[in-house]
Amino acid sequence: MSATSAPSVPPVPPYGPYREDCPWCGSRRLRARLRGDGPRQGAPHRSPVERCADCRHVFRNPPLTPGPEHPLVRAGVRFRHRLAARALYRHCPEPESWLDVGTGDAEFPRTARTHFPYTAFDGLDATHRVLRARAVERVEEAFVGRLTDPHIAARLRERYDVVSLFQYLERVVDPRAELRAALRVLRPGGHLLVDVADPRRLLPVHPLGLGAELVAQGCTILTGSRGHRVVARKDGSAP
Repeated sequence: MSATSAPSVPPVPPYGPYREDCPWCGSRRLRARLRGDGPRQGAPHRSPVERCADCRHVFRNPPLTPGPEHPLVRAGVRFRHRLAARALYRHCPEPESWLDVGTGDAEFPRTARTHFPYTAFDGLDATHRVLRARAVERVEEAFVGRLTDPHIAARLRERYDVVSLFQYLERVVDPRAELRAALRVLRPGGHLLVDVADPRRLLPVHPLGLGAELVAQGCTILTGSRGHRVVARKDGSAP
């Protein structure tokens, strides 16, 4: 009789370096929030998620490096894609151009296209997965890199009606720089769609939180303060 094979388990995703401070406000008052399978300094099976005691930003620590999400993290993502697309449709039903940042294999544009059949979707990702997405026509143009890269920022400045950051800010080292770069590629009157994993990240009470940052950058928030996503409009006075 052959031995029973061991059940397959998802591989543990790669992680970047551990942070001593909050990537949003710079505070060093960090508190572990959830237990998980990610490594931490000196404790390989401690929580990979921490919360800043000052601005309440919740982030992976150490952060996931660019690449496919862990299968357990991706549970229900397609359903959230549909909800995010519908949330944007209520405020901007017919955008001409849309950039999805951190698109990976462009699963979000693929889902959003059912609600926006006449919109031109482009994708940007730090990996070459976005090139495969273009090859199978999930996006029309593909850019490899980050919005904060000078050559990309110059090429895409004020080019899009919609920019989406779907569970992206919590995966980058400097979320504020990425957020400001996303606003710069929006046309005046364009819409920013941000989706995060924890609703308390949307409008924390700290003045440097997401909602306050968007308002300070010349945006009007169009959604409520409680939820997993925020839709904001870039006003004409925005820098």
